[in-house]
This record gives sequence, C-alpha cells and structure tokens, in this order.
Amino acid sequence: MDYKTTILKKEIQTDETLLPEIAGLHFGFLEENRAVFDYTAYIEENKLIPIDFKVFMRANKHFIETLAKSNDKKTSELFFQNTNGHILVSAELAFIFLAFVNPEMFLYFNSLLTDVITDGVAYSNGFVYSMTANRIPSDVLSDLIKERENDAAGSK
Repeated sequence: MDYKTTILKKEIQTDETLLPEIAGLHFGFLEENRAVFDYTAYIEENKLIPIDFKVFMRANKHFIETLAKSNDKKTSELFFQNTNGHILVSAELAFIFLAFVNPEMFLYFNSLLTDVITDGVAYSNGFVYSMTANRIPSDVLSDLIKERENDAAGSK
C-alpha cells in the first residue's frame, strides 16, 4: 500500500541545512512552518543508489504509521511532490529515511544510540569538534595537536 503523495502547486525551496553534519539533507517549509526534506536531492547529492520513495513507504510502513499516529497526522500529510518533480518528506521521517537509504548513516545513528544507552549521553563528532574549537584557545589546541603527533600511541 502506498500513501497519498500531495502534488504541490507552488515550489517549495529546500535550501536550509538544519543538520549540518548530514551533507545533502536539505529542508524547506510548508504552510504552518511544517518542515520537509528533499528525498530526491539527498540521494542525488550523496550519489546513492536511487530507491523509489514508494519502496521506502512500503518497507517502513510500520514506522511511518506509528509516527503519524503519535503526531496526530494523516499519512497523506507526510509525502509531497515539488513542482520540480522532487519528492519532499515530512521531517519526522528524516532519521528513518537516512537509515534506510544510507547504511553508513544507520551505523552512525546506531553508534550514537549505543552511547546514550551505555553512557547516558552521546555527542556527535562534529559537536565535539565545534565545542573544542569554541572553548579551547588556539595556542593550547596547537600544543595538544603537536603533543599528540609526537606521542607514539597518538599516531595509531
């Protein structure tokens, strides 16, 4: 069973990067500030094997219906076709989509969830890097890098 895909009458711009660590995942906004991501652009930009969005719908029916129900949405409010032919999907399905079309992203999310379960908290590498750059003075950071380069264990 395929869900209804609403064909949009005016083009939705999907040029916002809400998750900078995930290259190619571009978002736009429908009325009422509802976020959608560009399914087609992500696959094209990341040179992934194209997977028809209807296959995504069928394979993830259980997750899609659970999310729709928990967010009081109809499944017809989750999939759209932009005027340029690109498929736009509601932002609630972004992580399911990424895990489905990109195995590396699935492994990345799995690693973060494992950290949350075992350690109680998880930080992405990008977050740690950005916080390091913001909080550690450049000269101290340079000294740490030099020390790490000279350390035999640091080169492994």
